[in-house]
Amino acid sequence: MKKILILMVIIFCSFVGFASIAYTSDITDTFSEKYSSLLPSKNSSVQSDYLFEQIALGGEYTVRLLDQINEQNSSLDNKADTIIEKFDVLINQNQKIIDLLEKLIKQED
Repeated sequence: MKKILILMVIIFCSFVGFASIAYTSDITDTFSEKYSSLLPSKNSSVQSDYLFEQIALGGEYTVRLLDQINEQNSSLDNKADTIIEKFDVLINQNQKIIDLLEKLIKQED
């Protein structure tokens, strides 16, 4: 159950990101390989140690994906700020056009 939960968290985090899906795919592929390598063989007497290693591995990859999401959010914030600045310029230009049109209308009257 824990294995499935950890894997689902990693997969969910990988789909949350908006950019660099290839990078996220590489992370999940690497996680899957490492996770599978931690499984004991069927006839092994080890029954609990591998779970802690898998949990630690899941935590590590969760942090990696969350860092990636944080970087993407910062990038999106910067892009949004740039767009806001461009809209401010556009609004100012439109206001100047409105003022000129109002002056033109007053001159015609």
